[in-house]
Amino acid sequence: MILADKIINERKKNGWSQEELAEMLSVSRQSVSKWEGAQAVPDLNKIIKMAEIFGVSTDYLLKDEIEISDRIEGIEESENNNNIRKVSLEEATKYINLIKKNTPSAVIATILLTLCPVALIQLSGIASNPNSLLPVNIAVLIGLIILFISVAVGSVIWIGIELKEKEFKYLAYEEFETLYGVDGMIKEKKKAFDIKRIPCLFISVVLFVLSPIGVITAALLNASALTVITMVSLLLIMVAIGSGLIIYIYRIDRSYDNLLKEGRVSKEQKKAKKVKSRLGGIYWCIVVAIYLILGNLFDLWYLSGVIFPVAGVLFAAYIGIVKIFSDKD
Repeated sequence: MILADKIINERKKNGWSQEELAEMLSVSRQSVSKWEGAQAVPDLNKIIKMAEIFGVSTDYLLKDEIEISDRIEGIEESENNNNIRKVSLEEATKYINLIKKNTPSAVIATILLTLCPVALIQLSGIASNPNSLLPVNIAVLIGLIILFISVAVGSVIWIGIELKEKEFKYLAYEEFETLYGVDGMIKEKKKAFDIKRIPCLFISVVLFVLSPIGVITAALLNASALTVITMVSLLLIMVAIGSGLIIYIYRIDRSYDNLLKEGRVSKEQKKAKKVKSRLGGIYWCIVVAIYLILGNLFDLWYLSGVIFPVAGVLFAAYIGIVKIFSDKD
């Protein structure tokens, strides 16, 4: 048995993740991953440290012919090892197929939630035109109805996905062991997914980079308010498509990483992400409320071409401030 296999076996016997072992050895998770994949060999100091942590001799780790760990007296294996859940090849395949099946719905939900204000922005812009036959109040009402329907449908889709995938939530942050053949199968699938991941990532980046060009060009050319508003709508459409592609990449990649225990987050980190997501929802509700107040009380509907792009820029600063305070806590 080679060193790589021994590190994997001893780590799993103790119920540790790659991140936990890396922290004990003061190295990166990537280093542990390379050791276990036989892509690199730890230096002598790390081998000695691992022998101490695992409670075995350095001879056992270094000599391939020694197959049985000669455990150092007084150091016992983790009592929790027998309680660790085992993930079979069948269960891993079921999880991956479920994620793939639900991912198109997740992409649609993401696009709906991103595009929810487009109808409100566009209809308000059309109604604010002096020659328009569409009353502003009617335009706002229709836009709000479409906005709320989009949010409701998108939210229901996400809730449905969460419920369907609930049984596999433990893969994200609880300890488990993969049985023989699972890791190899996942690594092959992840490698094959690169064929789709790279072009999708490239397209999404291009869409994000090009999305503000229409708004900037319209502003520089002193285009009409309706043209600027239309460019804002186009910006959101491009961002929505790019976000959909990112969600597609993230979900598939994350399913592989969860099974390989790569890039995992704790329950506390998961909770912090949910809090930030909710704060983001509150932020955009406030932005829409300000827009409606300015429109109804001061008849400034044309400002939609300014309010939403500025709000989008400030949103990044808002999230940064939230992160700073959450990190301090």
